[in-house]
Amino acid sequence: MKVTMSAQKIIIALATFNRPLVTGVCLESLQAVRSESVRLVVYDDTSSAYDKAYLQTKADEVIRFGRNGGIERSRARAMRDFVHRFTEYDLLYLTDNDTVHDPEFVEVLRMLFDFQAKSAHVFPVGLFRSVFHGSPENVISQNEVFLIQKTCPGVSQCYTRDMVIRMVDYLDRNPDMETLYGWDYHWPAILGVPFLQTYTSYLEHFARDRHEGGMHSQNSGTGSDALVDFERDRALNPTPYLQFVRAPIIAEIMGNPPGEV
Repeated sequence: MKVTMSAQKIIIALATFNRPLVTGVCLESLQAVRSESVRLVVYDDTSSAYDKAYLQTKADEVIRFGRNGGIERSRARAMRDFVHRFTEYDLLYLTDNDTVHDPEFVEVLRMLFDFQAKSAHVFPVGLFRSVFHGSPENVISQNEVFLIQKTCPGVSQCYTRDMVIRMVDYLDRNPDMETLYGWDYHWPAILGVPFLQTYTSYLEHFARDRHEGGMHSQNSGTGSDALVDFERDRALNPTPYLQFVRAPIIAEIMGNPPGEV
């Protein structure tokens, strides 16, 4: 019997590496969606800011690497686990520890794959529209509900089982691809289809911690340029929930009093 999309089971594969403040906020935002059909698996790249025991209190499973290997290794491991271990799950959702999700994002994912199942083509899905990735040359077409894009940010990518199997098979046959910078562009290109991107963003991206940046942040600390990083890759058209929580989260990350960014 064919499983309906509304009942599809989802693995959320969260890549973590240090940045304890924003990681804590990220994990808290994902607690409400954990269920029998939604499993949160953390792939930790040898963080020194917190241990495995802490992560285990917030996730259904934690895979902690013995040495630092970068986001590409975390993503490849998540894909292989989805193919070979989590065989009863239908969708793989990839995200990072510098994000905060709207509580409705899981149902939006199910709805979008249900919608696509009625058409001739099924595309991978992204839920994060950003300033940084919103260049016109990346957009194939758009309306006020969806965009069709050549690629989308790696902080929000969702794939069907067939898609992940195809990508893993390609990586197994082309090992140089596995450590290639820009995995979120190159690996999905294997599928030969664009992304279905929501016009509304269902997650916000914070990029940095109080005293620790990331690949999308240029500054560190709480100086005069500290807020620049939060603007560089912020969400476009975020949900009301994300609009409401954004300023308090930035204040928490920066160590400011409540109500002061």
